[in-house]
Amino acid sequence: MANAADWLEPGVYQSADSNVSGEVHAFGDASDFGNLASESDFDLAALTSTRTGDGYWIASKDGRVFHFGDAIHRGDLRSISLDSPVVDLAVTSDGNGYWLVTSRGVVYAFGTALWRGSLGHVSLQAPVVDLEPFPSGTGYWLTAADGGVFAFGEARYLGGLGNRSLYRPIIDLLSTTDGSGYLLISADGSVHTFGSARFRGSLANNGVSSSRIVAAERTPDDRGYWLVSQRGKVFTFGSAAHLGQMNAHELAPVAAFAVRGAGMGYWMTTSSPPPSPPDSGSGRRAIFSNQRHRVWLVESDGEVIGNFFVSARADKPQPGIYEVFSKSRHTIAGHDDIRMEYMVRFTWGVEQAIGFHNIPIDGFGEAMQMESQLGSYRSEGCIRLRDDQAAQLYAWTKVGTQVVVID
Repeated sequence: MANAADWLEPGVYQSADSNVSGEVHAFGDASDFGNLASESDFDLAALTSTRTGDGYWIASKDGRVFHFGDAIHRGDLRSISLDSPVVDLAVTSDGNGYWLVTSRGVVYAFGTALWRGSLGHVSLQAPVVDLEPFPSGTGYWLTAADGGVFAFGEARYLGGLGNRSLYRPIIDLLSTTDGSGYLLISADGSVHTFGSARFRGSLANNGVSSSRIVAAERTPDDRGYWLVSQRGKVFTFGSAAHLGQMNAHELAPVAAFAVRGAGMGYWMTTSSPPPSPPDSGSGRRAIFSNQRHRVWLVESDGEVIGNFFVSARADKPQPGIYEVFSKSRHTIAGHDDIRMEYMVRFTWGVEQAIGFHNIPIDGFGEAMQMESQLGSYRSEGCIRLRDDQAAQLYAWTKVGTQVVVID
């Protein structure tokens, strides 16, 4: 697995640790009990450890549940036609049951899990992203991407962020061990505390906050937590131990994380790459998502022929529909002897054009970032790609090709 990678020569890249969806990567004292790499069309929803730490469940977005190690299959939704994807699986305090929840907030209980209510009848402003059990198993919280928190059973509502304008969506709620507090975690790594929950640090307004956070877990002693990015980078706070991390491929990003036992081991699971986003235009076009750090190349018939991690600048350029207006095989930045290849320009910044290009080379002949840092904000305005992917985009685009920029 990748640790702090050395800088490499321009155009030479560190190999990804995985390019297959459904793989499980174990760290510390966690063991690999099996994976879903051979499963076709697998789209990951959740990874959850058994109470013993000697097994885990993996849930897919279409409601299937797979069990490994000492995990026992208690049922799933494979025979049900769902109108929204499964987004989480949470295990009961006795380990003999679990809940599945969909993005509409519909809750399904299996084994000893108690059904205490759902949001299927409510018109939500944002999709549900998480179900967090009350420690005794007599209730749970549902959390929406806009920071709305909904309490059921013995779980108490201690506050939320649904009435605030968030910089990035909420991805998780982490309860304290006694249920008297919880943390809300955002995709930018910001951490919000409620009740008795303690703040141990965050990635907000930090030089490394450019990573897209996809998962979080608290430590068993309640004194720390882990945040994990889509490329498999692990950020630790408080008593959380750093036991290793990954360099995930753009076609197999990390999408779930689970902690074993006392917190001296954890797992990460890879998933399928996201499809081209809805409401992102039509026809032959390049789509750039600032928040997802991704570019899709889409043919006129909707086929995606390129799906890449990129590095850009936060919130630049503004969302909109643009067109390629010029291309240069070689170019310079106009300062500090910075050189770029495969430049494809589609809009303007304050003084210079903004476009796609490879990872630039500085005046000393060194690459200005590692390939493993693609998928985070690193640029002053342009959108950086790996050399071969920049060459593919350069060859695929023509002057006049549509470029759709979305959040």
